[in-house]
Amino acid sequence: MSDRPLTKPAHSEPENQPSAREESSGKRPVPFPSDASRWLTYAALVIAVIAAVLAGLAYFHPKHTASVPQQGGDAKANVCAAYAAARKAVVINTHLESQNPDLQLAIAANARLALIGSGSYLRDRLAANTAAPSDLANAANSLADTVEQLGINYLIQAPPAVQDPVRNNLNNELAQLDKMCA
Repeated sequence: MSDRPLTKPAHSEPENQPSAREESSGKRPVPFPSDASRWLTYAALVIAVIAAVLAGLAYFHPKHTASVPQQGGDAKANVCAAYAAARKAVVINTHLESQNPDLQLAIAANARLALIGSGSYLRDRLAANTAAPSDLANAANSLADTVEQLGINYLIQAPPAVQDPVRNNLNNELAQLDKMCA
């Protein structure tokens, strides 16, 4: 006797045709990848990981540029010019008045913007002019802090008891910088 059955069972399917389950899902079995395609997959994965690491390093450690030392006189002139612009913006926008309620709100918003923006502008100019004399830099930085604090206090509607000392400090700092930049 042979090992092969003489007749095929009724429920068996031909070997070269897909099963009913494969036809209904529309999927065909995926062949196992060859060794070459496995290596290509691993190489692509390694390259992607290396690229992600390099991108992270570039993000957290930006390129350092060599800075050219500034002349002390230029830095002082630049900081004093920035101080003058910041002071002018604050004086113009904090002394405007109107009887129109809609304009009063716009004037108040501009005053707050001038205070906070002037402090930030002055601090940015200080950072760009590192060769400025230290006493001038300290005074300008202090003024930047004061005008920003005044602007924030206006935004939170701080009472006069909180604002008055800040305003007095501002007047003293303005007088000090006026002398330094004369």
